[in-house]
Amino acid sequence: MTIPATTPGTPLRALQTTVGAVMGGLVVLAVLLGGVVLGLHGYPPTWVPWLLGALAVVAHVLCTVVGYRVPAVAPATPAADAAVAGRMAFQQSSFVRLALCESVAVVGIALAFGVTPRTGTTVVIGVVLSLALLLLHVWPGTRVLDRVERSLDRDGGRSYLGDTMHGREPGQNGALLS
Repeated sequence: MTIPATTPGTPLRALQTTVGAVMGGLVVLAVLLGGVVLGLHGYPPTWVPWLLGALAVVAHVLCTVVGYRVPAVAPATPAADAAVAGRMAFQQSSFVRLALCESVAVVGIALAFGVTPRTGTTVVIGVVLSLALLLLHVWPGTRVLDRVERSLDRDGGRSYLGDTMHGREPGQNGALLS
């Protein structure tokens, strides 16, 4: 019996799986803490949603200002080295942005238990804001990939980020890595 060869997952698919798992985990936390443990009865004091909204704005600004900072690829860097450096920089910056975006949900969970009335509505507000930020800044779609690739290539070097994240040989016009 022969086992058919499988193509390895792309780095993009692996990162999408990781980010999707974090986002799914936040939804599970919202359901469990918001619906089961605390219940959705009552509303938090008005300053709680305002605080979470302000924290979301701060997380957004931090993601925009520092979350996309990656070291530029030097123009003379060989394609293989540039591709590895670009992929690593993209993944590292993605996790910085993920932590910033997820902090809103973490603070929402803490406030749900620390502020009376204890209500799951606080958790839901924090999770919804975090999910919106994660979709905007972390989900490795075309917009985020292009933004980081422009930053990597800003000094004239080529990072081949789009190629390597999609599992293609850097600079080989779409040839798949084996």
